[in-house]
Amino acid sequence: MSVDIAERVTTKAFPSHVAASASSKILSAICDPDINIAIWQRSSIAALESLDLAMLSDIRFTSSIGMLPDMLQREMAAAGYRLRIARHSLASDILSLANHFSTAMNLSKVEVRLEVITTDACYKYHADWVSARLITTYFGQGTQWISNEDAARHREGASVETLFHNNIGTGDVALFKGRVWSDNAPAIHRSPPIEGSGEMRLILVINPSREPPKS
Repeated sequence: MSVDIAERVTTKAFPSHVAASASSKILSAICDPDINIAIWQRSSIAALESLDLAMLSDIRFTSSIGMLPDMLQREMAAAGYRLRIARHSLASDILSLANHFSTAMNLSKVEVRLEVITTDACYKYHADWVSARLITTYFGQGTQWISNEDAARHREGASVETLFHNNIGTGDVALFKGRVWSDNAPAIHRSPPIEGSGEMRLILVINPSREPPKS
């Protein structure tokens, strides 16, 4: 009998390859060879509730950490982020997360993507071709991930419906280890399928910028 996916999206004890905490310091756990997902559990940003997602354009650019504040302000203004308090709160959070990410990964440049999602973008479980990727969802369902055990089952032919779908909470920050860092056990994740539901998601993705492979 088919299992309803929504019934399997829930919370449970994290497997040993996932580190989670209410402290931002947990993000540095991604450097542990046995960890492929680090989750900073935190609240969503109340000031963002005034944003009209339908009026916003996507943002994607690469910047040095030093130039990021000025570039981010220009990009957000051009993308329609006109409400002062919401734009300030969002920009401050993005800059803070970029600094956390660059510190954890020892980076001087990052790629920033801020996107409104209304479709089943990246709905298949996959690993990213980066060393690590930071993702947070400001609105809507958070990114889904599966355990290493379920990832192995899926590679061997297990159907998606039989997997245990874990959701990153809205507002939480996740670091996913990618194939450049760990081809053997990268974090397997996907965007939650929302096509046709009317749901809109606002997600932030921060990637390394043209990095050499991890040794």
